[in-house]
Amino acid sequence: MTDIVHILRNLAQDKNLHYYYGKKAALNLLDGTLETDKIFLLHEFTNRKSEYNSSGTKITAANYEGKFFLVKHADYDLPYFAERNTPETSKYTTNIAPLLSVFEELGNALACTGAEVAQWDNIDVTDALDANMDGLLCSYKIRIPATYE
Repeated sequence: MTDIVHILRNLAQDKNLHYYYGKKAALNLLDGTLETDKIFLLHEFTNRKSEYNSSGTKITAANYEGKFFLVKHADYDLPYFAERNTPETSKYTTNIAPLLSVFEELGNALACTGAEVAQWDNIDVTDALDANMDGLLCSYKIRIPATYE
């Protein structure tokens, strides 16, 4: 059975995203300020729960629950949206809105792998982590059958 870490890494690489996996404290140390066009998928540690058959003798699936940041470098001085009457140059328009389509593409690609997606949602984030990034904090619940390859 393939683990969610490898699955998300492969999906990220297919979309030319820079994938990192680890605890939030370590992900927080990434320097995202060098290249403003890079998109990062920062995957926090995942909760794994095994699912057994009715007799309790064999694992039939793995259930994963976790979250990741889908972010890019932020311009700290940009307004959030239209505070200066310029929504076209805001954090939302410049950084967050384009990542919504990336998030949707990742979700669709994941669903096409045979994984069963029970939750796939996000919330906007601005100036996140020490690297000062804008984007999405994404949550997921995914079931992967033991027969998954």
